[in-house]
Amino acid sequence: MISLLRWLVKLSCLYFYTLCSYGQHPYELKVTSENDNYCLRLHDGYYTNGLFVTLTYLPTGLNNRIDEASKQIKVTSHYRLGQLIFTPDYISPKLTIDQIDRPFAGYLFLEKGMTFFYKKGHVLKTSVSVGTLGKNSLAQQTQIFIHKTFDLLTTKGWDYQVKNEIGITAQGQYWHKLTSDSWRPAWLDLHAVAELTGGTLFTNASTGFLLQVGLFANESESSLYDVRVSRSTAPLKKNTEVYAFFHPSIEYQFYNATVQGGLLSNQGGAVVGTINRWVYTHSIGIGFSKPRWTFQTVYTYRQREAVRMRKNEQYIGLTAAYRFGK
Repeated sequence: MISLLRWLVKLSCLYFYTLCSYGQHPYELKVTSENDNYCLRLHDGYYTNGLFVTLTYLPTGLNNRIDEASKQIKVTSHYRLGQLIFTPDYISPKLTIDQIDRPFAGYLFLEKGMTFFYKKGHVLKTSVSVGTLGKNSLAQQTQIFIHKTFDLLTTKGWDYQVKNEIGITAQGQYWHKLTSDSWRPAWLDLHAVAELTGGTLFTNASTGFLLQVGLFANESESSLYDVRVSRSTAPLKKNTEVYAFFHPSIEYQFYNATVQGGLLSNQGGAVVGTINRWVYTHSIGIGFSKPRWTFQTVYTYRQREAVRMRKNEQYIGLTAAYRFGK
């Protein structure tokens, strides 16, 4: 009996080792939580919480049409459900209107996107999202739930949040590889990055660069670009990724409805603000990835995006992703 149990344990371990180490998977479910409290600064304000659930998959038809002569090497697609919450720096129950240095605002959205990977290492991501501001974003209810659950400060001031408005946003991001595989060291990579966002709620443009160091796969298989998905039965070329990255950027804001309120709605009763046109941001992150799992931690520093804000922003994002399917 003991021999049989040992044999079953060994067989189970072999099965799970094989499942986790070989072959690839066409679907990935990723959950990201961003919060300023993760910085352990006992501060709760500005971009105070973000939650995103993303399903990435490999569209068979599009990838089957890629041949040897094509400049592309892979295409992925994704759906994302997300919520962002913004508050002033000071959210005490004694809050007064003149202390609202950044408007109370929430944004709830659903996004559909596609990412195109090229043989030269360039990456293009496009997306379209539909979202809502105001009470319909459920930001107030989410913050109340979080604060009650973790026994945090009671928030006052949501009566002054930006008003309800539904909007459409289109976004494009492009990574242009600057380091040639023929001469760069295997542990380093560098891309120029450009991003353009346009819509009824958000319009902005940014540029910067992405520096990656460590043990990582090429762009079409790297967890940094959410592309460890594949229908191939062969093992990944890089079974394990362990890397760090640095992404600074400068952004020009044309419109930001979480600060200024929606274009089409009457903001009577809401406290809105004026945007800073130029905003500098940098992110520093680490990532670890196996065939089925990815974990990332990213620290972000962002300059004041509203004129009245008294401080710059800092927050940390925690990500876990799981790949599945055959």
